This record gives sequence, structure tokens and C-alpha cells, in this order.
Amino acid sequence: MRNRIIILLFITSLILIGCTKATNERPNIIIMMADDLGYGDVGYMGHQFIETPNIDKLASDGVRFTQFYAGHPTCSPSRAGMMTGRTPFRNNIVTYIPGNSCVHLRDEQVTLAEISKEQGYETAFFGKWGLIGDMEDQSQPFPDDQGFDYWLATHNNAKPSHKNPTNFYRNGKSEGEIKGYSSQIVIDNAMEWLNNRQDKSKPFLLVLWFHEPHRKLAQPESFTKKYEEHGEIAGAYYANINHMDFQIGRMMNYLNENNLVDNSWITFTSDNGPKKLDGRSTNGLRGTKGSLYEGGYRVPAVMYWKGKLEGAKTIKEPIVFFDFVSTFYDLFGADPMSQDPLDGVSMLPAMKGEKLNREEPPVWMAVKHMAIRHENWKVYAYFEDYKIGTSFQAYLKTRQIAKYELYNLSDDPNETKDLVEQNAEIYEMMKQLVNKRRMAVQEDMIPWKGSRVLPYTVGTWFNKDLAPKRVFNTLSPEEQDLLKSAE
Repeated sequence: MRNRIIILLFITSLILIGCTKATNERPNIIIMMADDLGYGDVGYMGHQFIETPNIDKLASDGVRFTQFYAGHPTCSPSRAGMMTGRTPFRNNIVTYIPGNSCVHLRDEQVTLAEISKEQGYETAFFGKWGLIGDMEDQSQPFPDDQGFDYWLATHNNAKPSHKNPTNFYRNGKSEGEIKGYSSQIVIDNAMEWLNNRQDKSKPFLLVLWFHEPHRKLAQPESFTKKYEEHGEIAGAYYANINHMDFQIGRMMNYLNENNLVDNSWITFTSDNGPKKLDGRSTNGLRGTKGSLYEGGYRVPAVMYWKGKLEGAKTIKEPIVFFDFVSTFYDLFGADPMSQDPLDGVSMLPAMKGEKLNREEPPVWMAVKHMAIRHENWKVYAYFEDYKIGTSFQAYLKTRQIAKYELYNLSDDPNETKDLVEQNAEIYEMMKQLVNKRRMAVQEDMIPWKGSRVLPYTVGTWFNKDLAPKRVFNTLSPEEQDLLKSAE
């Protein structure tokens, strides 16, 4: 009998150890993301004026990534890249999605939320969605169609500003005006959702995509006054980031008070680089929002996960938004839920200090240019011109590269020296790689059938003579249709 008891106790202890391990391997997952926050616009990166004590604490408790890349240098494609693990041109999301557009994240795409739900997670989204053309169009998939149990979101930016926004929708229904500031509203509702969960034993995925510091900026007067000496443009930007950080502090306090921090994987990052305006910082990196030079899409990133990402470490391994989906599959030990090709790899080895094994280099496409990175080498390529009056959708699927630039990011992170002429062998290898990746992505693209595929301003990039609206309005209906074909 005594031996039986000992055996039973031993088996029970093994089961408990196994359960504990399983729990640790299925952490709560919290992804916080700013909008248009520059690589150098946080305190832990050395900014002289902006106070971000709560983001800085995440960096000091966890780890900071110095080569962390968004999915695109503009908002909607970048978000699609994180959600699906696929470079956004595969989904034909090529720039920000304008209002009343036919463009959206297609329902058949597998998202982080759907992967998490398959593993028994509860899922919620709060903030700027950016992956739909019209919140009133029932034919387009809402966040709940993409795997979120609960959501409070705007189509794009907070309107009329971050103060008292009027364009939030909750689970498909317009909320009208909500009193307060956007990041405060996001955090208030996220905490309320966490409080109201019926089964708190379940792990959760909580995605918080802030509107800050995208314009139009607004924040409490106390924050604005703190930075008024820096001028209206820069001062408001600094204040807006400081206020967002304050709200992140509220979330971290909630997680600590409810004993959720030690079993959570917490990320903070930005969707792309900053606009080219006073006060914005890329820490010297070339380019800003919209550019595929490093400043346009290398973004600040910090993570905390007890036992895996802690101790104020720095990870220099390049990580990409596309890596989240592959990481979720690896974390859960799950097979991919789709046969669609992924553009990322699991980042779990990097968390252990190991080098990632990428079979294919990450690829970023934009409306007029593209880039790949292979080890320390980067190609920045320019597409051939679009011809007005031809099919823009066909152009996207068939266009060739007209010009290449080559950079060594290890020696020249600010991309000051084009090495095409000096490194002919490397250049030819990278040229082949970039064209291989271009063709693979173009094969996947499905044309949109509908209106406003591109914002008007983007369409006019392809014919500058027609750019001013006063000129556009003088054109014949046939000529207007030609320009609109680029939209």
C-alpha cells in the first residue's frame, strides 16, 4: 500500500509539473502598438524630451529589440502583415485604406486571433483597426469575423481628433461620441473587458492598437503644457506620446494588481516610422513614414515575458511583424491553419539568443518601391512607372523593377552609401533574391473589384499634372475615369 501511495504521489507530481509547463507555454498575450511612433521617439532609446517611463520600464524589466521591423511603412498594410504573417501585398493591401473603400483584410486570411481561439484563448481588440474600408458595410469582415470575441474599433484614425472621438464601433454598432481621449478610452474598455471575463482561467489575447501619436493630436492640457516650450508641432507630439505612455502605465498597474504580469507575453511597438514633421525622431535612420529606408519601418519594440524575455537585455536579431504568426504556431505546437505561404519565422529562437533560420528573406512592398533584407545586406528597389489609363491592378501584378540600391546595414545603418558598383557579386545575388520574392508575391495578388482601391492622393502620384483637385474637376468624365482607375 505504501508503495502504491508513493507511486500515485509521483504520478500526481508529474501531472502537476506538466500542467504548470503547459500553462507557462500558453501565456496571456498582450500586443500594444502605437501609430506613427518613430524609432527614436521613446525614452529608453535616448530621447531628450519625451517622457515614457512605463515603456522604459518594460524595456528595463524585459528586452529591447534594436532591429525590429513593421510590416510596411504605412498603417493598414503594416497591420495586415502582423495579423496574417504575410507581406501585405499578398492580400493586395498596398497603402492605407481610405473611407468607403472596397479594400479590406479578406475573411479567408488566418489571423493571430483565429490561431489563438483555436487554442482556447479569449480574444479582444481595442483601438485603430485599419483593415476595413467601411464600418457600415456589412459585406466586409469585422474584427469578430477575424477571430476577436469582443472589439471596440475605428475604421482608421480617431475623428475629429483623439479627444471625444465619434467614430468608434463596438461589436459592429456605432458608439457615437465617447468622452475622453483615445488611448484612455482604449485602456478603460480593455480593463472592463478583462474584469467581465466569465472564465478567468482561460488565457487571453488582448490587442491594443493606439491611435497615438497619429494626427490629429489631442491630450489633456496638463500634458500639453509640460512641452509647450518645444513649439506647437513638436510640443504636441511629445505630449501626445507622454499621455499614451501614461495610459500604458494604467494597463500595467492593472495587470500587476490582478497577478497577470508573470504569465503574460507583453509587447509594445509601432506600426511604422514617423511623419516628416518637427519633433519626430528616427535616431538618425534615413527615411520617414512611407519610405522603405530604415526610418520608415524600423520601429521601437520592447517585450516582457517572465523567464524568456527579461533582464534588460538587447536582442539585435532582425525581427519582423510577419514573424508573429509563425511564433504563435511554434508557441502552441500547432500546424498552420492555411496552406497560404507565410513570410515570417518563429521568433522563439531569438528569445534564447539564437539566430533565426530564414529560408527566404523578408520582403516589403509599397506603392512605388520594395525592399528585402538578407543577413546584413539590403536591396531598396524602385518599380517601373505606372502608365495612366492602363489597369492599375494589372500593373501591380506584372510590374518590373527599374532601379536598385544596395546597402550594408551592419556598416551603414543610416544607408548613406549605395554599394551597387563596389559589390557586383553581392549585388547580383541580392538582385536575384529581390526579383524572386517580387514574383512570388505578385502571383498571390487578387485584384479588387470596386471603388477607391487607393486614396485619391496616392492615385495622383502616378500623374502629377492631374494632382490638384481643381485640375481634376476640369477633366472630362472619361479623363476622370482614367485617373480613378489608379485608385
